[in-house]
Amino acid sequence: MADVVDAPELPGGILRFTLPMFPPLDHVHLWLIPTGNGWAMFDAGFPTPQGVDKLETEIQPLLTDGRRLEAVFISHYHPDHTAFAGRLQRAFDCDVYIHEADWERMQLMQRMRESEDGSGEAFRRRFSSGWAESLEDHEFEGEQSQDQRDSMFSRMREELQNIDLPMPEPTLLNGGEQIDIGGRQFEAIWTPGHTEGHLCVRELDRNALFTGDHLLGRITPHVGMWPDQERSPLPDFEQSLELVHELNASIALPAHEAIIEHPAERAAEILEHHQVRRREMLNAVSDGDHSVKDIAIRCFPRRAGDRMQLTMAMSETVAHLEALVEEGELTRSGPGVERRYHLS
Repeated sequence: MADVVDAPELPGGILRFTLPMFPPLDHVHLWLIPTGNGWAMFDAGFPTPQGVDKLETEIQPLLTDGRRLEAVFISHYHPDHTAFAGRLQRAFDCDVYIHEADWERMQLMQRMRESEDGSGEAFRRRFSSGWAESLEDHEFEGEQSQDQRDSMFSRMREELQNIDLPMPEPTLLNGGEQIDIGGRQFEAIWTPGHTEGHLCVRELDRNALFTGDHLLGRITPHVGMWPDQERSPLPDFEQSLELVHELNASIALPAHEAIIEHPAERAAEILEHHQVRRREMLNAVSDGDHSVKDIAIRCFPRRAGDRMQLTMAMSETVAHLEALVEEGELTRSGPGVERRYHLS
């Protein structure tokens, strides 16, 4: 595996702050990059009271000590990367950058929050992905009931409801833009896969790459497909990994876990991982016609007993299966959650 280090001396005075979030990841990093006149930030944290405390006691003092925050880059729309962007923009009148596709998703999530009655039901329906709703409760004996899971979501919402989280007014990017911030040069790199509008940002002077969830050192980013999607995001993700490999950055600074000292090697490892997954999928259907759930359990057996983990496994499985259909290796029959696959 490519070398992954926990806390090396960072190039160019870059600072890392780690904010808490809910399991299974438990944390998310945001990055401060010094510029000639202040700071640029990559990603904007997850909304917890502990995160607010860290923002107010450790991060904002740096931004008000004669060096203002000039820009915030958002890698993608997921809430562990966006939470404080609007709050920081309001405080420092800074620019906020996000890919236009993920800005649409971020606005959709905000509209859903505003339309909810406090139960979290709209969120649960939208982000259950359809795969979860195809699973039967009796398959997960000993798990919490749906009422208990919704209650947990409601308690989480109650804990966070007093946090001020205004939406930003962003500058929309498409990838390829070069942006000068206080004399420091940044390049926005479109890396779809984990989300449609995922962005990495390269600091050109030192060739440091801020990767969000696109490139992680130990785990592989989730690349999933929901029942209503028409095309697998996996081929786009793999093209994005090939681009990162070609960039050959000096260091990668991801949103979770350790810093990656050899990003090109890690990109190659993840590309090979998805080829291995393809072979596993082909083997799983070699003896006949199978459902998404059956194939997911064969390829991800340790996830079979947990509804959320199995749901994620099913979405990852379909992303690989549909890529194989596109490549002519498999044939699909049936719509949505009813789809089945067999060898071509």
